[in-house]
Amino acid sequence: MLERFTRNARAVVVGAQSVARRVRAPEVRPGHLLEALVEEDGILAMKVLAGLGAPGEEVRRVVRGLNNTYSDGLDAEDAEALRLLGIDLDAVLSRIDGELSDDCGPVPRGHKRFARGTKKVLELSLREALRLGDGFIGSEHILLGLIRGGDHTVLQTLAAFDLHPDDVRRAVAEADRRAG
Repeated sequence: MLERFTRNARAVVVGAQSVARRVRAPEVRPGHLLEALVEEDGILAMKVLAGLGAPGEEVRRVVRGLNNTYSDGLDAEDAEALRLLGIDLDAVLSRIDGELSDDCGPVPRGHKRFARGTKKVLELSLREALRLGDGFIGSEHILLGLIRGGDHTVLQTLAAFDLHPDDVRRAVAEADRRAG
């Protein structure tokens, strides 16, 4: 399937690997894919978001904040549930991060495996490309795959800019028609 990816889309997949290594994640999650996707303003996915009122630097700030707040799929609702049990999730994660940086040394190199959700996003990217009649998978298809996959980091990022997934889908389809 990777042979269908454009240069920019491949860079997103490779970038997601780098993000996962940097944060010492055991696998590449959809949030890592999103963080890699928003790194470059010149790609179609980011041009679409900017056209919808979500400029690159602001999107990057939101995505990094969401990815850095909680890990392994934990979110604010999880933190609240744990708080009711007397557990401070932020304190636990800070302690773990401190122990990892003290004990683990340099960030390990090499290929990280893709989480099930990330594999699903890449499969959905292919489906989105086919739906739009494209014979390639570009950054815009990865964005649509992330949205369709329902990843909470993606949906929270869109919500931060008052964007609905359908708004992004329509804008990508319009950009695809113009480029086609």
